[in-house]
This record gives sequence, C-alpha cells and structure tokens, in this order.
Amino acid sequence: MKNPIWGLVLATGVSAICGYLVNPQCYLITLALAIVIVLGIVWPWIAARGIDCLISFDQKRVRENEVARVILKVTNRWPWPIWGLTLREGFIGLEGDSPSAGTSLAYVPGWSTAEYAWEFRPRCRGVYPTKAPQMETTFPFGLFTSETSVSSRGDLIVWPKTVALRQLPDSENMRVSEDRFTDRRAGDYGDTLGTRPFRAGDSLRRVHWVQTARQRSLIVTERQALATTAVRVIVDTTSANPAEGDDRVAQETVLRVAASICESLYRQHAYVECILGSTRLTCGQDATAYRLLMDEFASVQFGAAVPSEQTKCRQQPRRGDMLEIFVTATDCGAAHNNLHRRVILVSPERQDGAARVCPWLIFPGDGNWSQRLPRLWKSACHAA
Repeated sequence: MKNPIWGLVLATGVSAICGYLVNPQCYLITLALAIVIVLGIVWPWIAARGIDCLISFDQKRVRENEVARVILKVTNRWPWPIWGLTLREGFIGLEGDSPSAGTSLAYVPGWSTAEYAWEFRPRCRGVYPTKAPQMETTFPFGLFTSETSVSSRGDLIVWPKTVALRQLPDSENMRVSEDRFTDRRAGDYGDTLGTRPFRAGDSLRRVHWVQTARQRSLIVTERQALATTAVRVIVDTTSANPAEGDDRVAQETVLRVAASICESLYRQHAYVECILGSTRLTCGQDATAYRLLMDEFASVQFGAAVPSEQTKCRQQPRRGDMLEIFVTATDCGAAHNNLHRRVILVSPERQDGAARVCPWLIFPGDGNWSQRLPRLWKSACHAA
C-alpha cells in the first residue's frame, strides 16, 4: 500500500459496492475515481513516449570536487507541454550520494526543444554517467512512474584528487637509465623532438642542414632527455569482500595516494610504470600517456574476490633497476617491504599497524590524507 494507486483502487471498489447496495449515486464517485486512476497511469506513459533526451558535458575531464557543466536537451514531440520531469541515475558516485537525488525540470513546451544546464560537482572519481540516466515523470497525480532512457554524448572522466609531492624517494638503485627518455625536456638522447635556432654552445653535429639552407641561418635539432629516474607503482585493487564505509574510503584513498605519486613523479620527469589490477601502463614519453594513466585511475574498480596467481606474482618484489612502490589498504603486502620496494599502507582503522607489519608509510584512510601525505612523503624520502 505504499503506492497511493492501491488506495484509490480500494476506494473505487468500496464506492462501487455502495452504489450497488446503498445508493446508485455512489457510482459517480466510482466513475470519478476510475478517471483519476486511468489518467494517472495513461498520462505519464504517453508523456514519456513523446520526449527525446540528450545529455552532454562542457569538458572531458575534471578532478574530484571540481565543477563541470552538464547540458540536457529535451525534445517534446507532443503539441502539449510536459510537466514534472525528473532526471535520475548516472550521477551517483562510488562513495554514494542519496539514491533518491535527481534533477527536476519545471516543464517542456509542446513541439519544442528545451535546453537546461547546471553545475555538477562530483565527489568521487569515476566515469559519468555511471549508469544509463533515466528521465521519469509521475505527473499529474504521482500514481504511476513512467520513464525513458537518456542518451549521452560523451562521458565525463573524473580523476582522483591528487596532491603535489616535491621529493624523489632515495634508493641505491635509483639512477638515470640510458634506455628511458622523456620528451618533456630537451636533451642529447632519444628521438628527435623538433628544431630550433642555433645557440652558443650547441654541437655542430646537431645542425639540421636542410632547414639551415631553407632558413639561411643555423638550425639545430632537439632530442629527448634521459628520464631522471624510473619507478614502478603497484596499486593493490584486490578486495576479499565488498567494501563499505571506512573500507571504501580507504580504498579510494589508496587510489588518490597512488595517483599523487605517479603524477608528481611524472612532473619531475621520471619514468613511471603503474600496475592497476591487471592493467600495466607506462608514463614518461608524452602527455597522452599521462592522460591515459589518470583515466585508468578514474575507471579502475576494486573487487577481485580471490587474488589470482598473477596478482600474487605482481605483489612480489621484482629485480631490476626500478624502485617499486606498493600502495595497499591491507597489511598482507607490507611483508615484502625491502630495499627495492616501498610499501604504503592506508589503514581503514585509526590504529598503528606497526605491531603486525612494517610499511614504509602508514596513515589512516580518512579525509586528512591530503594534509598528511606531503609531510610523511618528505620525511620518508629524506630518511630512506
């Protein structure tokens, strides 16, 4: 009986019985109630079949808590106005907004296309709409909900929030590698980036003679520079059980911490290799690789019920010339903390986990991570 339509059906039946047993004039009440029921069901159904909805965004990427403009176009093919439209689904983040939240529209004139725009501030990373949006209406009496799907022109990719880390971790095996380059700095190695006018001190072997002849002045080529260092960041995305509450916040903090590390190393011209679940991405060649990495941070999901053998192998330290930083919300991976691996433990509980494990960094997975991470990172880098 939560839906008022059943109350009206009951009242209709009672009035019909009264009309048959007591007074035929009660049939007027029966007729009026029947009209209300039919109108309350048919009108929303017809209204939903006569509209086309298209949603789009004014930009492709934003970060958590940044504003994006949502544009909704509603085309009404009926000659009469449509009232009481509500847009639902698709904008509920991983950390959960109210499931009943929606965007309501006053009305759409007949035989017209109306455009509505509002500001959307995503509180959690993801690819929005997270699910197919629905446009629904219960007008005029709220007895029956009829809905139609909303088309989406493009997605809004919400990157996790990051903080700047201005230090590089110290390690014996952190050295310039001769086979990893960056095209964000000019140097003397790697592929050719472009050309520029000759400057005092440039080697004559870098002179581009064809362009020099065309420009009638010395033109030299610019090549890639060596990456300052190489780091492998491994993000633990396994989860034995569906996370809720503090566990979910800790998992999201794991991604924000890992994204902050990758982004900061990239901006310091480091070669970054990141392993997210079963996906391996490298970042250090160009801005496109950086965007792909952050897009993966936005879309990755936790939830491998049982860690696979491949996942267990990735959690083991690897040999090579790359320092590994393992970011996790569980203490199972902290046992691998050694010279070649640094473990960052984001604990969902407000307690010191050093009694069981000895990670490189540990802090609670709460909302204060953005203030604590730069300070702890700086201290750990200088103390390592």
